Amino acid sequence: MTTAAMTALVLTRPSRRRASPRKYWRIGRKWYDFEPFLNKHPGGKDVLLLVRDRFEDCTFAFEAHHVNYQRARAIIRKYEVSDQVVEAEGLMCRPKGYHDESLTEPPKLLGDEAFYSVLRRRAADYLRKVGYPDGGPTLHCKVLNWVVFASWCASFFMMYHTGWKVFALLTGLLASWVGAFGHNWVHQPKYKLWAYLTLDCIGFSSDGWYREHNLQHHMFTNTPWDNHFKGTDPFLVTDPTVERNWCQSKLFPYLHPLLLGFGLYANYCAHLVELIKGREVVSVGKLLLPGQIALLMYKWGGWGFALHVISSFVLGNYYFTIALINHNTTHTLDTDERNKSQDWAVAQLHSSADWSVNCSFLSAGRWLWLNFHTVHHLFPLVDFSHHPAIQGLLVETCKEFGIKYECAGIGTLYLQMLCSWRKPLSHMQKILVYAGGI
Repeated sequence: MTTAAMTALVLTRPSRRRASPRKYWRIGRKWYDFEPFLNKHPGGKDVLLLVRDRFEDCTFAFEAHHVNYQRARAIIRKYEVSDQVVEAEGLMCRPKGYHDESLTEPPKLLGDEAFYSVLRRRAADYLRKVGYPDGGPTLHCKVLNWVVFASWCASFFMMYHTGWKVFALLTGLLASWVGAFGHNWVHQPKYKLWAYLTLDCIGFSSDGWYREHNLQHHMFTNTPWDNHFKGTDPFLVTDPTVERNWCQSKLFPYLHPLLLGFGLYANYCAHLVELIKGREVVSVGKLLLPGQIALLMYKWGGWGFALHVISSFVLGNYYFTIALINHNTTHTLDTDERNKSQDWAVAQLHSSADWSVNCSFLSAGRWLWLNFHTVHHLFPLVDFSHHPAIQGLLVETCKEFGIKYECAGIGTLYLQMLCSWRKPLSHMQKILVYAGGI
């Protein structure tokens, strides 16, 4: 996608939040002009333009995406501009209706003694020690990615060639792992093409993940600015502050296997509507899902479509169920505790659920590596092959600061998720977008 296309896309979506002129970035209540830095940015200029044009404030995105935060802060100092310069350019009014009541003062940068700062320094030291200072993937992680992807391709071919249901089941299972790797790669600029390949091949929208998932879900988790916050409405209501109707409380939570089974198609149709409205960029990847369905139907007719539905049901229930558990348990929907967080990282601890603590990277594959989800949210750029070790640092730092790192068994968390769908756990409370302001 070109920079111009991405910027145009962002500005047509109702995602701009406040008074940020399109020339400056606000970080830690200061303004910066990164135009001379765009082509020097290690993550590429597109993401810098997105984070400027999509939101009123870039603090969370800046801090979360720089493990070596001290070096990053030193680099940006030369691009700082005064408030007077920015005001002379003219500020833009925040659009009405975008949860102004949920906004507090813009976040500050954390001091070196803060929880997240200490944790980041320890993670940066660990990554340097093991030879991956940028947090990139280990060799066995990259090899495993291509083994999984090749296995998915082979399974799909066998499903097409034989028409056997067993290969449809296997294809769905392998697609879940392909999606897990795509989720991992989409956060790492060096592996953007890998992300687009893996996500588009199984029917996920790579462009959508690159924009909304990276910059909305991760920065403003479980708030009105989180694009996943209303992702399953009106069937599975995840907003803990609103009442449920009878169907949402008594019926849909128990039908979630059926609903999630169609999740892939619902997700694709939603992005197709955006494409028609001109809010998505046309790409070859958008043709892969309908192409797979057409190929199967050409070979097997109606049974070919049924094979794809079976595969998608496996993918939807495996992947989406685990992903929903990550942010829909009792402690992740405690709005009061999240609002009281004095540190963005602590707010993430109050917004994400982990399980199977201390398991290895390979054994975590059965959970699609989402059991380290809090670690992933705290360090989105760090490859998930490093998550087990960094989880140990997180546990150690939480104990040192007296912060509770809540983990439970997957069965317990699953039941909590069902309960959260049935009734609001923070009814009528206000969710602060900048809770845990850095």
